[in-house]
Amino acid sequence: MQLPVPEYRHVARLRYAMEIPLGQMADRESSARIDDAAALWAARIDARALSPQEEIEFDRWLSADVRRQGAFARALAIAIHMAQVQSPKPDSR
Repeated sequence: MQLPVPEYRHVARLRYAMEIPLGQMADRESSARIDDAAALWAARIDARALSPQEEIEFDRWLSADVRRQGAFARALAIAIHMAQVQSPKPDSR
């Protein structure tokens, strides 16, 4: 019996996973958790200016995992889109 050959991207993902010690895999933050935290940071930044301590916390959070940068960019894009949708439109008569 011959097993199907996986696509290259799956092989690369598997190879990467094999290089990570098991303890780190369990500690790795899920994408959903990153997206949730990014949404909270985006909402906080949209609502008001961050305090100096919050800026430090945000910088640490953002730099701790490269995936967080993309998640934060997506969360900001959503916040900007929602603000545009909710803003009153001028009467086009």
